[in-house]
Amino acid sequence: MTRSALAKAVGAVAFLTVVSKILGFLREASLAAVFGATSDTDAYLVAQTIPYLLFATVSYALTTTFIPVYSQIREEQGNDASSRFASTVIWAVLSIGIVLVIFGEALAGPLVRLVAPGFDAAIAELTTYLSRIILPMMIFQLLSGVLTGLLQADDQFSIPTAASLLQNVSIIISIVVFGSRYGIAAVAVGTLVGAILSTLVKIPGLRLTGFRWTGAFDLHNPGVRRVGILILPAIVGAGVGELNTLVDRILASGLPEGSVSALNYANRLMQLAPSIIGTSLVTVVYPTLARMAARNDRKGLSKSLADALGLVHFMLIPIAVGVLVLREPFVRIVFQRGVFDAAATEETAWALLFLSFGIAVFTMRNLVNRAFFALQDTTTPMVLGIVAVGVNIILNLLLVGPLRQGGLALATTVSGFAGLIAGIFAFRRKSAVGFPARRLLSTVIRTGLSSVVMGVVVWGAYPRIQSVLNWHGSFRELVPVGIVVALGAVVYVFMAWVLRVPELKFVLDIVCRGFERARKRFVRL
Repeated sequence: MTRSALAKAVGAVAFLTVVSKILGFLREASLAAVFGATSDTDAYLVAQTIPYLLFATVSYALTTTFIPVYSQIREEQGNDASSRFASTVIWAVLSIGIVLVIFGEALAGPLVRLVAPGFDAAIAELTTYLSRIILPMMIFQLLSGVLTGLLQADDQFSIPTAASLLQNVSIIISIVVFGSRYGIAAVAVGTLVGAILSTLVKIPGLRLTGFRWTGAFDLHNPGVRRVGILILPAIVGAGVGELNTLVDRILASGLPEGSVSALNYANRLMQLAPSIIGTSLVTVVYPTLARMAARNDRKGLSKSLADALGLVHFMLIPIAVGVLVLREPFVRIVFQRGVFDAAATEETAWALLFLSFGIAVFTMRNLVNRAFFALQDTTTPMVLGIVAVGVNIILNLLLVGPLRQGGLALATTVSGFAGLIAGIFAFRRKSAVGFPARRLLSTVIRTGLSSVVMGVVVWGAYPRIQSVLNWHGSFRELVPVGIVVALGAVVYVFMAWVLRVPELKFVLDIVCRGFERARKRFVRL
């Protein structure tokens, strides 16, 4: 993919992701306003954890292992062979999903006691009930993983991103329209309906790809066997990642009421920028990495990975500093309304303080893992993930006492950073052609310095702007926050220009293309 095509694709995916995340935050804000940081919310969030722990890891592993194998088969044998392979995979995941859902429904009670041992009997019973409602969504989550892989392998990125809009809309409707009348169970039903809709909407988009449904169900297909070999370490690797969340919620369930919710809301805010910018870039870059690996272009793979890591750091590190400095205003603006009061804001901001340091780290670590997956190596990310989780659990136990949910957040950030550094060193050995680490380090240093200068300016300017405007409260505070964010952006771009950060030109190209598309549409109107 050319640099111009990459910029165009990243811009399109980022736009759709922004819309999706706006809906996502409307979903979270609605949940906070209607149910607050209460035991009902804790039960729903833990009920989500159970099916995601069982199946979301499999869905992620399917997408990441399917794309390189599918690309290799199509490269070597053509579209007919790759379509037969994909059809078999679809049948297989549907069969496995149904069987696992049946087991999940039967074992929902013991699973709740495992993941939330601090819940009392009433909350545990509610959590079990909600998890049984949500569990069937994962059949569609598994199917969605394969459909997403088919679309992305043909550089069709917009359809999978847009599909998530339906899930958010379904959950928002269930909260706002039915939540006050039917309680938290309505939200669980809305979550299930949203997953079904977001999967089905991807099916018509397959006509834009090289895939053609054949109905084949050949478990002896060499590609299927290859995916079977690759997917087991990928599931374990993704599962230990989910284990971070599980361990956090187990320990948080023993803290005062609302601690699970506070940690969740902080995670949502922390993940906003990575899920828009980072996920957009990872989504677009990964199929390219897979095609380079299929052609055995190791040098191009290493260069593309280093370029992508530098771009992620350039785009996310100033946001991390901004979230660190403005964490309390951000929480107030997004969540503080209804039963979500100032005390809940303070508890959420405390966790966000420590999570903000990992905003760039988690996306960079995901990119390194994708480079291994492109090489059809799922064992190395699994080992690295297990080590990172070990670090996370040790730090959780050490920090949860003195720092409460903030300690859990700090442990997650430190373990993510350890996994990133270990992953880069491992890939450098794996690639066999070296890795342009000095170039990446140069970008990291210069963007880091630019961000620190920006952070100091924002930290000094915000209280002065706020004292002049004196606009407090949720939405009213958007004005002073917006002013200081704009000031910070100007300072960061200026410093990046002074320090000659090469990624600045790429980002400006994406922005200019976006404005140009908007101008053309306006002219046509």
